[in-house]
Amino acid sequence: MGRRNLFIDCYLAAAKFFCSIRFVRLWRWHTGAGWLLSAMLAGQAAAGSLEFDEYVERARTARSYGDWESAASQIAQAINHADLPRAGAVRSTVHLEYGRALGVLCQYDEAEKYLLRSKDMAEKSGSPPLASLYELGALSVAQKKYAESIGHFSQLLPMIEREPHVKSSPLVVADAYEKYAVALAATGKAEQADIRRRQAGKIRETRPKTPPPGTITPYGAQCPKS
Repeated sequence: MGRRNLFIDCYLAAAKFFCSIRFVRLWRWHTGAGWLLSAMLAGQAAAGSLEFDEYVERARTARSYGDWESAASQIAQAINHADLPRAGAVRSTVHLEYGRALGVLCQYDEAEKYLLRSKDMAEKSGSPPLASLYELGALSVAQKKYAESIGHFSQLLPMIEREPHVKSSPLVVADAYEKYAVALAATGKAEQADIRRRQAGKIRETRPKTPPPGTITPYGAQCPKS
């Protein structure tokens, strides 16, 4: 694979894949109109079977607007689609995105299952499982499973630090350091946590912008109301 920018190639594989699909904006988003997006997606899907890339496109669009329920519904169709590749980066990415969406909806066990599948698929295709490890670590922090989170981040960060990833994907790296710090602090490793916080702080000082919507997964943010 070569000494390329592995973090962007792998963590942002989803964004790179989704953005390669022809995208036509069919509506504008207005405050309080979230229901319209969900209704449109549901109605269009019901009208007939869609192509694989159309489901992926709709999932990406829903996610960018913060509608993770619709994103999960659309990516589930992609996972079960006959055109989903049997192996490789695309299959890994689709499973990753489904795991992310399920995690936002508080379906943690299912989310972990699909993220682990994504990790396994990435490894089998010869790609470092950077995205999967990052999401597994973040999912574990959201559930306060700090020991598990440390296990994931301890595998991820050496991969990041071997390459100049900070310049190309700084905010994702900073978020990884911060979540790792939370897990370390919660398990009594205060000194190590401080080191990771300082690393994140240095990145954010030079890169103050917020990441694009949907880049950082808000695990547990849209739990179904009982």
